[in-house]
Amino acid sequence: MSNADPRAPHTLGEIAGGLAGDVQDLVKGELALARAEFDEKLHGLLGGGISLVGGALVAFAGLVVLLEGGAAILAMWIPDWAALLIVGAVIILVGGLIARGGLAKLSLKNITPDRTTASLSKDARILKEHL
Repeated sequence: MSNADPRAPHTLGEIAGGLAGDVQDLVKGELALARAEFDEKLHGLLGGGISLVGGALVAFAGLVVLLEGGAAILAMWIPDWAALLIVGAVIILVGGLIARGGLAKLSLKNITPDRTTASLSKDARILKEHL
């Protein structure tokens, strides 16, 4: 039971009960933050994986183009070997850039829950100050 006067000293049981409830709320909040941040990081990793596969497919298409179509058009004005080299190099470069962007998204640094870590550090510091 709580005292009627809010300025009256609280009993040890009331303080312990309030502290336990606050710690429980804090832990629940931190878990919710960690879960939300992990979901966000996972979506980023999936996007990176999709970009990586997409880049690889574009690079493969570059090989096909290298052997076929676009080079044939250029071959009307320049030697066949030069046309093949130019078209293939351009398409492979585009595919490589797409794959590089996807690979950057797959970095383990992108999965670290930065906000949760910072929040836990702050909570630990506050608890140390008050205990």
